[in-house]
Amino acid sequence: MLSPASPGFRDRAAPLPEGRAETTVFVVFILWLIWLPLPFGSVEGWARVILHAGAFGLAAWLGAQALLQRRELVINGGAALGFGLTLLALAQLLPFAPAFLRTTDAFYTRQAAVHLAALICLFIASANLLRAPSAGVWLARALVAWGAIFALYAIMQHFIGQGSYAAFRKLLATPFGTFVNRNHYAGMIEMLAPLAIALAAQRRRGADDDARWLYAVAAAVMLLSLAICASRGGWIAGLAGALSAGALVARSQRRLRRAALGSLLLIPLSVVLGVWWMGVDPLVSRLQATEDLPATADQVARNVIWKNTLTLIRERPIAGSGLGTFQIAYTRVDTSNGVNRVEQAHNDYLQLLAETGLLGFALGLAWLGWFLRRALRAGASARRNPEWRLVQIGALSGCIASLAHAFFDFNWQIPSNAAYFLTLAALATADGQPADAPAADEAF
Repeated sequence: MLSPASPGFRDRAAPLPEGRAETTVFVVFILWLIWLPLPFGSVEGWARVILHAGAFGLAAWLGAQALLQRRELVINGGAALGFGLTLLALAQLLPFAPAFLRTTDAFYTRQAAVHLAALICLFIASANLLRAPSAGVWLARALVAWGAIFALYAIMQHFIGQGSYAAFRKLLATPFGTFVNRNHYAGMIEMLAPLAIALAAQRRRGADDDARWLYAVAAAVMLLSLAICASRGGWIAGLAGALSAGALVARSQRRLRRAALGSLLLIPLSVVLGVWWMGVDPLVSRLQATEDLPATADQVARNVIWKNTLTLIRERPIAGSGLGTFQIAYTRVDTSNGVNRVEQAHNDYLQLLAETGLLGFALGLAWLGWFLRRALRAGASARRNPEWRLVQIGALSGCIASLAHAFFDFNWQIPSNAAYFLTLAALATADGQPADAPAADEAF
């Protein structure tokens, strides 16, 4: 479906996928990804329906191509593990399931199972659409451009929007960009910034060399918005992603050209100058703030939620309370005054363990091991194509940032952020082969 990189790929713009239908689907796929964060991260019901329709539609189109035109359809090990988690959720819904396995709320588990199936379909679709380096490079360019534009809007909204979205809808909490919560904005932008950082290290000469500086500016704008949004978990995750990108680039390019090194150094310098110019006092105050609130306060601190979640895990350690049922099950162990409803564990790993028990958590760890092994192996095989190698480094680093942030927040419960994470994971693990290449052991 996707054409291999042309001989002049390293020096010229990569070709889009061949064929009018393939090109149209690929462009719609990019536009759909760009749209997902706009309606508050697709958290509302109507927006989630559009996300599900897009994911299932992409998978259905690829399946039809595989059946009618005998195109290769790749279902990799990561997707298989995701289907395993879906099967666990379906088992939790069985009315005759043993008590340790049965969900505490079938309605929420059904919703979560459908959402998980949509995300798996998106992962499969991304893995197939992004097999060729040309497609992966075009997606990376589009996401970097979109991330820079989105970050500029978020900065302007922060200073002049007065807590509103698009100047017409007032939001509660701490909105930033199009997200109701600054932590969720950070969860998105921390995944895109490493893409720009990695691509800023290109070692091109001549007119094409100017692109490096555009990537450096885009990375600086995204990281500056990440600093201004004042998400402490986002700061940690952004730093993890940036350092990962820098370290992996340095490892892949033993000798950085002077110009490439200059574009990379421009990024932190621009962020520091931008923070100094816009005012450092709010960030210092945020850094010094504490969330170790007593359990009787109106707001429930993360450490209290985590402690109660561990109690919930001990109650049902094998299969958990049921996928998607945290907000229901947590009420049994809630030690706060009940003014605020706790709907998420503010730690995606603990929430997975609470909802699916050791069975689901083992599947999650297996997926993480598969992802890291496959991403490092894919990156090593991409050395002959420098730009594709940098794209995969940026995608892997963006995923590392999200994995780090998952210790402090629930970004994977935000549909658009989960979609971006899985798309980047598919990009980082792509084998760099066209659709008509010899079948791998994971192809069907």
